[in-house]
Amino acid sequence: MQKLSSIFLILFLVGCQSTSTETKPSFATDIIEIEAGDLSNFWVASSSKVKMLRKRPNWLPKGKGEWTVLTVIDSNGQVVERTLISSLPEGFMTQNEIDEMPIIEFEPSISNNNRIPVKFYGTAKIAPRSEL
Repeated sequence: MQKLSSIFLILFLVGCQSTSTETKPSFATDIIEIEAGDLSNFWVASSSKVKMLRKRPNWLPKGKGEWTVLTVIDSNGQVVERTLISSLPEGFMTQNEIDEMPIIEFEPSISNNNRIPVKFYGTAKIAPRSEL
């Protein structure tokens, strides 16, 4: 679980920023709910470039805490929804901060020929390295 939380935090930090035009979500089939650990069976991040930041992003809260986000990926690999579900301690992460996070684009995995849209609950944690 700790490794998974670290992976999601890295994905949030590494993700590419969405560009100007918005497109309507496309759903080839019904959305299925998956476990966060199964995401790579359906979708993989389209870019693995690491973006080095000069300073801590404004959206990243200070201190230690964790949060859970519901994420929906459509049939085009676009993240169409990111909804804050919980934050510990209360108020550590806000929906506004979630909205400011870079958006990651995805490509279908080899086993996802039908481009099945998915939703999953992901948890991220910020803590001293010794506590992760």
